[in-house]
Amino acid sequence: MPARMPQRGFTLMELVIAVVLVGIIVLGIGSYVQFGVQGYVNTVSRERFQSELRFALEKMTREIRHAAPNSVSASAAVNKHAAGENCVAFRPIVAAGFYVGAPDANPLQVVPTIGSVAQWLALKDSQYAVAVGLVNAREYGNPAHQIMRVQDTDNTQQVAVTLAQPLTTSSPAQRVYVYGGRVRYCLVGQALMREEGRVSLPVANHVDAFTVTALSAGLENNGMVHLRLRSHDPRSGETFHYDHTVQVLNVR
Repeated sequence: MPARMPQRGFTLMELVIAVVLVGIIVLGIGSYVQFGVQGYVNTVSRERFQSELRFALEKMTREIRHAAPNSVSASAAVNKHAAGENCVAFRPIVAAGFYVGAPDANPLQVVPTIGSVAQWLALKDSQYAVAVGLVNAREYGNPAHQIMRVQDTDNTQQVAVTLAQPLTTSSPAQRVYVYGGRVRYCLVGQALMREEGRVSLPVANHVDAFTVTALSAGLENNGMVHLRLRSHDPRSGETFHYDHTVQVLNVR
């Protein structure tokens, strides 16, 4: 009768040790994967949050840079909770040109440089007004400067702009700007809002502070606007600071 081969197996202690070792390995791999996934999620969240803030700053920069000269002002919002001025207001330009002859002529003879002659002729709504040599934001919005009518002239490169009243100011370079309603960016709670007329829309959230300093333009220098913004990422708890300066290109 052939000899039987001895049968060997694992003892209970060996099985327990094997299970513990496998658990430790799985736990380590799981923690490593979780750490990597969490890092990726935080990176994506940080990038998304910073992109939103950069978009808000770029949008403000584009609009302020092309605002009417000396129309930018800083003020405090109604629910102000941070030190400094936390609203910036300005008048976007719709068209621009150079006037010919006396500035107090009515109609005013204008050679368009921004906006074609056809676009100027379409400015027949009194919601638009002209700015010539204005030195501060308080002078904007004067009903006397409203455009009543724009007509062709014998010179195909000029238009005749009839105002509510003749101008009492002048520009050293004979520049004339057409502007519409006021635009404001204000910190409301923790939301940075863009306000135009009765429309108010958020452009950034989780903003803790927004302060503005506006410097008027002179005869030889452009206006400057300093924007400071502080915000936090609610997911990571990180705080971001932005300090940005905008140069207003248009001068009087």
